[in-house]
Amino acid sequence: MNFTITLTQISDNVMEGSTLKTWLLGKKVGSGACSDVYIVESIIPLGSDANRQYVMKLSPLPQLPAAKLKNKKRKKTQAERNADALYAEHLLYKNHLRDQPGIPYVPLGAYGEDQGYRFLVIERLGRTLETVLQEQGPVPSHTAARLGQEILKTLEQMHIKNILYVDVKPENFMLDTEKENKVYCVDFGISDRYVTATGKHKEYKEGTVVGTPTFLSLNCHNGVTSSRRDDIESLLYVLIYLMRGDLPWQKASSDVEGAKIKKTISIDQLCASLPREWAAMLMSIRACGFEDRPDYDFFVQQFLNLGGKKGLTTPFEWSTRKTSKLAAKQVQSQEYATDSPVRKRVKNVDKESTAPQALVAAKTKKAVPFEKKRLNTRYSKAAAKKDAAPAHDTTSKTTKIHKKDEDIHVKVVDVLPQDREVFKAIASHAAATAAVKRYNLRSAPRK
Repeated sequence: MNFTITLTQISDNVMEGSTLKTWLLGKKVGSGACSDVYIVESIIPLGSDANRQYVMKLSPLPQLPAAKLKNKKRKKTQAERNADALYAEHLLYKNHLRDQPGIPYVPLGAYGEDQGYRFLVIERLGRTLETVLQEQGPVPSHTAARLGQEILKTLEQMHIKNILYVDVKPENFMLDTEKENKVYCVDFGISDRYVTATGKHKEYKEGTVVGTPTFLSLNCHNGVTSSRRDDIESLLYVLIYLMRGDLPWQKASSDVEGAKIKKTISIDQLCASLPREWAAMLMSIRACGFEDRPDYDFFVQQFLNLGGKKGLTTPFEWSTRKTSKLAAKQVQSQEYATDSPVRKRVKNVDKESTAPQALVAAKTKKAVPFEKKRLNTRYSKAAAKKDAAPAHDTTSKTTKIHKKDEDIHVKVVDVLPQDREVFKAIASHAAATAAVKRYNLRSAPRK
């Protein structure tokens, strides 16, 4: 007879109003891979903790025959692994994560077993970053930078305590319930240690993929054991996902295909529409060795450069528009298409703009950037006069020369702030050839 009972079967028997130890169960508010989540209240005074709201992660204890439990060589059931994950998470909170920045508050009596269940109580939080994206659309770069700054601080503290987060994904980052000015890391069920009992870094191994494939580092996606570098790389993927609205490998038909796309696409393509600091951070962490300590200070500085230095007590700035989940998912990657994601956001370029002519000239003749020409002592006066010639030349000359920056007036509508400088550079002079190559951009055609 099979005595294994699934999580869903048991959890459906839990009724609102049931009591486990000193906790009164309220309504069910969510489900995870290892447990269900309920609102709870304490039936005993909590003192200074009385004003907080709490949720309980609930996992059934497997009901197995005694003979089967004695067999130490047998493979554990899914229910056993779920219960073990909840116990491991409890130990992390108790011994390593309590009172750390970015970690939910855990009250006294938070862990226990009762009536065939194992439970863990933590502070109740607000929306996940995934929910924010689906409800309000992609986040601005400076907001992503501030999120990154706070999450990085939490990851660094975990790494100091020899703990890896591993399951880095938008659903595991939650905002506070009041002002939404803080972000917390939750769900440490598959967290791991990277230092052995002897104090040495764990060995490099290949074989098993652990975590959420979409946000796994390139190495972990290929089955390499995770280390500190992988937590940071996964965090960058989460932040890039929040800004773009998608990732190129998100809809891969298999983990193998997803890993292939992730490896094939260049960092410049992935970060094409983003400030250059994002590409710099991704290149830095991919160059980090398996046992190397990531340069946390470097990432902090990049986040500050991107706007993360804004007050940490003010609410995060989200997109002002509202969007449905379906609409948010329609922002798909264009890396393998002719048009880049940036061009998709350009609605109109003023008809007076000479950007199309500038790009034509850039293709027909490789020009030297104006700034470099000025620094060249051999640069002739005749060449300088050519630079002053209008970009839209009506003479019979076959090669058209570009206007100087101050002569160009481009009207760009509905373009994100980080894209404006790119388009101004393209409209300015033939030096935009390098930008065109890097970002795979094309000017919007004039009507």
